[in-house]
Amino acid sequence: MPASPFQQRLSAYRRWKTRVARAVLELEGWLELEGQTSPEVRERIRSTLAALDRDRLTIAFVAELGRGKTELINAIFFADTGQRLLPSADGRSTMCPTELLWDEERNEAYLRLLPIESRAQDAPIAQIKADPKQWVHYPLHGQDPAQIAATLGEILQVKKVSMAEATRLGLSAFGLTPDGQPAARQVEIPKWRHAIISLPHPLLKQGLVILDTPGLNALGSEPELTLSMLPAAQAVVFVLAADVGVTRSDLEMWQHHLKGFQSGRQRGILVAVNKVDTLWDELPADARVTEARIARQRVDTAQVLGVGEEIVLPISAQKAVLGKLRGDEPLLRKSALPALERQLSTRMLENKHQHLLAMLGTGVGDLVERNRARVTGRIDQLKAQLQELEQLRGKSDGVISHLLEKTRQEQEQYLLGVHQFQASREELIVETRLSRELLAREHIDGLIEQAHRAMVQSWTTRGLALAMKGLFQELRGATQTVASESERIRRLVGLTYQRFEDDFGFNVSPPKVFVAMKFRVEIELLYQEMENFRTSPAMLLAEQGVVIERFHHQMVGRARVLFDQLRTTFDNWTRDALQPLATQIQEHKRMIERRLENLQRIGRSNDSLQSRIDDMHKQYVELAKQLTALRNIHNALQFDPLLEEEHPGKPQLVAGKA
Repeated sequence: MPASPFQQRLSAYRRWKTRVARAVLELEGWLELEGQTSPEVRERIRSTLAALDRDRLTIAFVAELGRGKTELINAIFFADTGQRLLPSADGRSTMCPTELLWDEERNEAYLRLLPIESRAQDAPIAQIKADPKQWVHYPLHGQDPAQIAATLGEILQVKKVSMAEATRLGLSAFGLTPDGQPAARQVEIPKWRHAIISLPHPLLKQGLVILDTPGLNALGSEPELTLSMLPAAQAVVFVLAADVGVTRSDLEMWQHHLKGFQSGRQRGILVAVNKVDTLWDELPADARVTEARIARQRVDTAQVLGVGEEIVLPISAQKAVLGKLRGDEPLLRKSALPALERQLSTRMLENKHQHLLAMLGTGVGDLVERNRARVTGRIDQLKAQLQELEQLRGKSDGVISHLLEKTRQEQEQYLLGVHQFQASREELIVETRLSRELLAREHIDGLIEQAHRAMVQSWTTRGLALAMKGLFQELRGATQTVASESERIRRLVGLTYQRFEDDFGFNVSPPKVFVAMKFRVEIELLYQEMENFRTSPAMLLAEQGVVIERFHHQMVGRARVLFDQLRTTFDNWTRDALQPLATQIQEHKRMIERRLENLQRIGRSNDSLQSRIDDMHKQYVELAKQLTALRNIHNALQFDPLLEEEHPGKPQLVAGKA
């Protein structure tokens, strides 16, 4: 049987990662030989290698109850094994977020379940998940399909608790009617909060992670999904059902939990309109009518969600499973699953490739480009010096003395430039002071503490809501100020580089500009979630202490992490903004010193002219080799794994020129 699109894409991606890791190690060795390492450089390289090592490709499936999401996962990934791996039954659905992966470290098949009662703990979800004692562990026997099926059925389990207990766990929404009123004293809630399934499946062993999410209630009650697990996915499949169309709850899930994600990563989102077999007409004469109905629903779905038709794919997961289990190729093609598999695997890899390229660009990629510019600059200087030396053949001592005096004047001008650079660096520190104060951990913690006191002292729900809104308005204001300040700082940095280009002929570009828009978008999404939280029926019914605790765990914790990331990114940018210019200034200093040395030695002995020219030719050849090595490292980092199928083999290398 030919390899599936996912097997092909994952294999190409793993080969690219191997190349990247090898290129990073080559860069590390090159930097060591050139004496260009520092603690900061070594940390960048270590961080890059660690990120590559723990990197995985994640696909998330999101749907309301009854859309056939679990059957679709079975169809895409597990029907080839001859069985439905995940439990799928009418009227029952995944009740908790479920991750399917291969735990390479533990090297065993298992089901791990986090009890729903863990929601009552006063600890972040990440801390709870990291504690092995919190989990219930079930081994899975790879040679016993019945045991695996029976054990995995535990994921579907629910339990009945009182409305008070549901409220304590932050799950009161499970017991509310559509108009926000309590439906009953006893509430049916999920038995488990999170599930991890480790299986030695070929795709999972290659680093694929499948995230199976529950319906709207659980998405809303576990915000970690919306701002942690879902955004970390390289592809998201939003599953609808052709027999009911886009329902109100589907649209609410899309607007509240996926639309914002889609706007930033549209290439990674697909909408699967499942159960199109309910529209099939078995009469051949009506085949065109059936196709028209399906096409019409595709257009309508795209319009309702506000997306392009190309990402809306009608399919039949149930027929696809049957087609794979029976080896029925015509039925499999009619299910349209192969088209979904091709698009999904391609979009997943494209999105992941772009993400890693961005990560490499701000890490080792910047090191490569900085050193390429440095070596290129040295080559240009060497060419100019060689040309100058060639022109000195047969010249009188007076000409050489004139050049010596001219070079000493350039050295004095250079010293003035150094003072100018130091002044620019000090000006940059002053100009970044406001942003650094706004982003300081102490300032953010002070805003959070102030809001917490206001909530504790509030006697009304309205007071709680106003304190929540006030905090996030302060945080939004901070990001907006940093964004506007960053634009002013960017112009200052640009003027500094332009000044040195005009005065000294430097041709060096500043590092990549810090872009605050990403963080502004993230804080706006979090602000909208806060608005939903503070006006939700669950907040109106819950006790004050529960509301405050949930607010801190669900909103404030993630805001603090977001500002930690913003602070680190801003600090790194301002620290590195003038670094290429500083490097060029050092190179310019060495160039002037070499010119003085050349002229002084030639003035003392005519015989030294040819030897200096020969030495510089050797230096030129060595620098050309260094530039070739850096270009090859750059090519390995930038290689597109999607081209591997069309052009298998190693990335094209660059031959050095002497």
